[in-house]
Amino acid sequence: MADYSEHLEDFRAAGADLLAISVDDAERAEPVRQELGLKFPLLCDTRREVVKAYGLLNSGEKGGIAFPATFVIDRERVVRFRALEQVASRVNVDQLLGLVRELGRGGEATTQPRKRGVFPGLMLVRATMNALRHGVRSPNK
Repeated sequence: MADYSEHLEDFRAAGADLLAISVDDAERAEPVRQELGLKFPLLCDTRREVVKAYGLLNSGEKGGIAFPATFVIDRERVVRFRALEQVASRVNVDQLLGLVRELGRGGEATTQPRKRGVFPGLMLVRATMNALRHGVRSPNK
């Protein structure tokens, strides 16, 4: 998600907006959004209605969480792209941005973004940088 946040203005220039959905309540979701340095909203789906509707409910984890996924939904609410993701495999942000630009020009999705590997070391570096930038909080606060 931090990759998407870094390209937020590029997505907006292409006519798109970004948001994320969490099954956590706002009290838990907002600190996560801040820790990750996300510049876009993290919406709360505590009743898991959206997560279920999009087939993303992972009922085997922590009472039901969402599988990570990326969607591109057009103005008519038609899903133009969908990718179920894993911690170590995410959609390439540049390719996703290219798709959004193409759709924004009225084109059809001629190529689909591919997943790319995410290296745990890079994730640790980003988490450390976010902690340095925003500080570290006690989980009890």
